[in-house]
Amino acid sequence: MAISNDNVLTKTYRGRVGNVVLRWCRGKSIMSKRPDCSRVVKSKAQKANMKRFAAATIYGKMVLNDPKKCEYYRKKKKMYQSIWNAAISDFMSKPKVQTIDLKDYKGLPGNEIRISARDRFKFEAVIVTILNILGQIIESGPAFARSSSEYMEWVYKTTVMNPSYKDSKVVVRVVDFVGNVVQEAVVVDSI
Repeated sequence: MAISNDNVLTKTYRGRVGNVVLRWCRGKSIMSKRPDCSRVVKSKAQKANMKRFAAATIYGKMVLNDPKKCEYYRKKKKMYQSIWNAAISDFMSKPKVQTIDLKDYKGLPGNEIRISARDRFKFEAVIVTILNILGQIIESGPAFARSSSEYMEWVYKTTVMNPSYKDSKVVVRVVDFVGNVVQEAVVVDSI
């Protein structure tokens, strides 16, 4: 690999020429041999990730063509990050449900279920569903955001009486700005 700090000939070149790859990185022109991946056998997880990345590039193109989304990512991107990279990063990173707090849930209307979740960008919805022991839906609805000092907290107020709440399962679905969905479930008796 050849690195040049100020080469007039290769300064603006990027891409592949034959078996040579030219890149521009942090003010340096880098020339390297083209990588040979022909003998690499990819695992199922790698193939799934490649498929997901292909979908992320389609999303990135869509963002660049949508002025509203483009402006959103312009505000959210890191200092040296492009809008394209911010959109790809958002698509590839799924939200994380950190805790589902059921200590105030006693099966009565008005009880609170608290969810703390993190995402680098934005949540679209947090949906809470309470199922009985047979898997039938007792109630379901959106949780509402309540910001805390270091993370986002979501609160769901129950509306239905649930006399056998100890055997219930609380399912939390988190949907982010891109449409990534993460689902976590907790059995009330297990806490």
